[in-house]
Amino acid sequence: MSEHLKAWNRHYTREKSVLVYPDENLVRLLRKYLKEQAHPHKLIAVDLGCGSGRHIKLMDELGIPAIIGFDISYNALAICRKLYHALLIQAEGGHIPIKDNAVDIVISWGSLHYGRKKSTHRMLAEIFRILKKSGMIFGTLRTNRDTFLKRGTHIGEDTWITDHKEVDNTIVSFYSEEELQRSLRDFRDFSYGIMERSTTGDIQAILSHWFFWAKK
Repeated sequence: MSEHLKAWNRHYTREKSVLVYPDENLVRLLRKYLKEQAHPHKLIAVDLGCGSGRHIKLMDELGIPAIIGFDISYNALAICRKLYHALLIQAEGGHIPIKDNAVDIVISWGSLHYGRKKSTHRMLAEIFRILKKSGMIFGTLRTNRDTFLKRGTHIGEDTWITDHKEVDNTIVSFYSEEELQRSLRDFRDFSYGIMERSTTGDIQAILSHWFFWAKK
């Protein structure tokens, strides 16, 4: 078992790892997308890096009928399985066991930046492969303005083995705007924004994410 996987399995033994409420930016993006669909009751969605399943719950509540959750951590999937009804599979994002052009939506919220940048490129290529024509990814990447997790050991390319206690010993990559655009260049259309906040008690620690949608 890799140290990266050990770190994530350890993370999902902590009470703080069980997130219940969806991200409000994703709620807005998904609601807008679903209103524009002629047959929303036929959609197939994947949550890549589903964690404890908060966005599986969101998609179910929004009426998406077929949802598949993937995560590298079996502890995360065990939590998910107790809370929600969905097909759950343990897999890495660089090797998604789904056929080409099969799904309408991929959610990868808070997961793409965990790993080296070449791993992110592989994950995006896999996402592109499994999406149908005009399929959408809704995702996030950590920006290079983030100071919350950018600590520990720098291993090059603005990638760190973080020593932050919440996700200690995981690999985290941080992205400039140019790198974000380059990462999405295979998609025919995309748009993005920034969401940032500080932590209570330490306003110098900034959590900073690019959030985006991209259409195949």
